[in-house]
Amino acid sequence: MRKHAGMRKSGLAAMGMMVGAAALLAGCGNEASPAAGGNAGTSSAPASKEPLKLSVMTLMYAEPPKADSEVQKQIEAYTNTKLDISWVPNSSYKEKVNVTIASGELPKALLVQNNKDSNILSAVRAGVFWEVGPYLKDYPNLSKMNPAVFDNIKVDGKIYGLYRARDLSTYGVIFRSDWLKNVGLSEPKTLDDLYNVFKAFTLGDPDKNGKADTVGLTEEKTMDGFGVVASIMGAPNSWEVKDGKLSPDFLAPEYFEAMKFYKKLYDEKLIKQDFPVLNNQQKKDDINQGKAGAVISNMIDGAGYQASLSKTFPGSDVDVVSRIKGPKGERLPGGVGYNSVFMFPKSSVKTEAELKQILGFYDKISDQKMLDLLGWGVEGKHYKMEDNKPVFIDQKLQDTEVGSSYLQLQIAKYTAKTTGKETPLMEKYGKMIKENEAIAVNNPTNPLVSETQTTKGSELKPIIDDARTKYILGKIDEAGWKQAIEQWRKAGGDKVIEEFSAQYAKSGK
Repeated sequence: MRKHAGMRKSGLAAMGMMVGAAALLAGCGNEASPAAGGNAGTSSAPASKEPLKLSVMTLMYAEPPKADSEVQKQIEAYTNTKLDISWVPNSSYKEKVNVTIASGELPKALLVQNNKDSNILSAVRAGVFWEVGPYLKDYPNLSKMNPAVFDNIKVDGKIYGLYRARDLSTYGVIFRSDWLKNVGLSEPKTLDDLYNVFKAFTLGDPDKNGKADTVGLTEEKTMDGFGVVASIMGAPNSWEVKDGKLSPDFLAPEYFEAMKFYKKLYDEKLIKQDFPVLNNQQKKDDINQGKAGAVISNMIDGAGYQASLSKTFPGSDVDVVSRIKGPKGERLPGGVGYNSVFMFPKSSVKTEAELKQILGFYDKISDQKMLDLLGWGVEGKHYKMEDNKPVFIDQKLQDTEVGSSYLQLQIAKYTAKTTGKETPLMEKYGKMIKENEAIAVNNPTNPLVSETQTTKGSELKPIIDDARTKYILGKIDEAGWKQAIEQWRKAGGDKVIEEFSAQYAKSGK
């Protein structure tokens, strides 16, 4: 107990330090940003012959690249910039951001994974970061960014950064199409079809080895696929507006129907029985090792599964399906349209003129030439041209030297690079991802802020997640599930509903 109490005290002290630092840093800015909707000038970044010295903190997924790399030289030459990049491993990035904000030693461009975290909100409201909304119209690429996504990153109605764009709806069912042929079934179009596929993949010897050693669906402890099934069932995407108030998805009867569907799969052993302890890589291993026939995840993963399986199991094939008809038709959960936000501290970016130059850098790096450099790498080294289309020479090398590092500077979608030579599977899911925006169900709380959710969300979420898993495993019944909901309400959930509802009403939607 003492250990936990000490942890709480140190956490509060750290938070106090961050808020204090935020207040201190707010006074460091020499110029306040113009009011939203005000005149931010009629031109983009001021012309400058001297390279812009730009310090950036962003994440990486492998080893940090060298500052004199060919890719960085090309970026600097094209944007007239001298970059000083702090590369931070993704696994420790959030902690590093918190420490950096508390220290007061901030870069000119700071990538923030969640701009609605309590310490970031405190810093924004204390005036630490520049408001950039009024300037966006002056830049050819920035002005074309999606206004609806900017709405999702707004704090108190204002834009305090540039979001890294992502597709709205990328999830679907990835499955072994060779197994589907072996069991005599066709591509699933309804939930009943999907259930029958999982059953046949478990009981129908889909790999034709004469052994009962396969399972229909693999999943992981975070249950990424559940949200897709719930959406197909007709459940809201995290939240819904009901009678003028916000209501969480797990209060909807369709959400419970999705839980019963998962429980049926578990009871009949059509889903991996140890899924509550599996991580993402173990889930992928189930597919790659021929143990499971389907997974509900980002459809882009399909290409990786196809490449891996074709080496291990010659003749294997992978396909994807995303439009499964449910009681309310075809539906998929929509994302927020972004992943992380670049924010600009006033203590480091001291003038409006410098801010405009930095925005100019992000505008230039969104030109097609830069998108192709970040997406494909250097021609002759990372990719070559075949039939007038780029194709990787060594995709692993490109990922190591470019994709896991410099690509993280990009604010446009990863798919914004010139389309390369693709497999039929890649062409199929690429088309699906674009078309599925039309059936993506929005989360109405995306642009809203609940102070209780911000500060207590990490405590509230496990109450529901754990109870959902326990119900699926048969450890609690429906009464136990309802008790968990009441626990969530009393622990702060009702306050979250109240705050989101008030914010929604205030927004006038």
